[in-house]
Amino acid sequence: MAGIKHTDSHHEWSDWIDAQDVMQKLHISLRTLQTWRTNGILPYSRIRGKLYYRKSDILSLLEENYNGKKGEPPC
Repeated sequence: MAGIKHTDSHHEWSDWIDAQDVMQKLHISLRTLQTWRTNGILPYSRIRGKLYYRKSDILSLLEENYNGKKGEPPC
């Protein structure tokens, strides 16, 4: 099979994380993550019942919701 590029690299697999990692990194509940899936906020892939998310999609979600403002100074 000359000319076919082998793309199964460690780097590509590390671009995906499971639901548990998403919840831990974003400090959200399972219900919140489920709502995001249902509402199309965060794309996912399901393999044999296990959910996976692209890190790039998570970073995009964070960027889209970044307000660029510093917090209010304490009173």
